[in-house]
Amino acid sequence: MADVGRFAAFVDLGGVAWTGRTARLRVLQVAEDGFTAGTEAFWGGWRYEVLDCDARTIAHAGFASVRAGGQEGPISGDQRPAAAIPAGGTDDAVAKVVCDGWRPYGGMAAASVEEAVRIGQPLIATGAEP
Repeated sequence: MADVGRFAAFVDLGGVAWTGRTARLRVLQVAEDGFTAGTEAFWGGWRYEVLDCDARTIAHAGFASVRAGGQEGPISGDQRPAAAIPAGGTDDAVAKVVCDGWRPYGGMAAASVEEAVRIGQPLIATGAEP
């Protein structure tokens, strides 16, 4: 887990692909309990990202929703131009986890999307840090 705020953000560390100091990865954004779009319930979604660890930039490269129950996808959106990562936000936390090996929240991790939802939703609801 990298960050908790409006969403709980979990980095898929097993899926990080490196080219030099540039990482392609995905980040699970867990939404609050009961989140719906239209009439459909969602657990959140996967943000696809490209991080340049030396330049400290991020390029958003698509999004795939995760419906309640775990159905994923499809991925939509094209890669955007890289932008500087602002300090203090979720992108900054993700960069610290991926680029620097930072493990906030005592290294709390989830082995599945469902487990991330079980961990993340109560933290979003209470605003509490684990």
